[in-house]
Amino acid sequence: MHIGERIESFTELNSTNACALKNSEKLPSGTVVWSLKQNNGYGRFKRNWFSPQGGLWFSIIFKPWKIKDFSFYLRLSSVAIVETLAQFNAKLMIKWPNDIIHNGKKVGGILTESLSDGRKINVIVVGIGINVNNDIPEELHENALSLKDIINKKISLSYLLDKILKKMDQLYSQYSKPDNHRYLTRKWKKYLANKVGDEISIKLPSDEILSGRVSDISPSYLTILTESKELKKIYAGEFNG
Repeated sequence: MHIGERIESFTELNSTNACALKNSEKLPSGTVVWSLKQNNGYGRFKRNWFSPQGGLWFSIIFKPWKIKDFSFYLRLSSVAIVETLAQFNAKLMIKWPNDIIHNGKKVGGILTESLSDGRKINVIVVGIGINVNNDIPEELHENALSLKDIINKKISLSYLLDKILKKMDQLYSQYSKPDNHRYLTRKWKKYLANKVGDEISIKLPSDEILSGRVSDISPSYLTILTESKELKKIYAGEFNG
């Protein structure tokens, strides 16, 4: 399997992830579904993801006979994006668990979804969205940014997609063996904006807000020492600080 060996291109889709999941049975592992525009793109917790023409919106199908760990694909994708965009003089970082940021503003995001038969995971789809040449609406200026505004020029989307996919394929070849996963984790931690010792507050899916100090960060969860001196593992939430 080579990531990006086959690319299904569309002018417009509701969601590249939804399309990839729907057609995954007939498409080989490593296939990319790419659309110039998404009408109903979504991120974690099914939140709407603004994805107009000018951004890079694509999903990759994996049929994981070896690696069924969602976090592996999240690390793989985020490291590939950060290292690829560094070639364009864009210094980006990873905000736990799945955002790509520049100076605190979101440039991209990653969403992993799966299909199973009840016994095992048969398909993992990794959806990636990056603001590249698209303008950010005024109401989102405080929290979001496009790559063109960082490097002061526009980039060919097909060229950028090719570079990211080649980097992902290279990293997959290097780190797909279970014994090598820890080396990918080291790279991933190097690019994290969030560090052990940071004082943070995090909004949980239940809307509860926890505050405390980061005690440990892993690809699957983070541990914080709360203000009441309890160690809590957090598997999902909005990380701030």
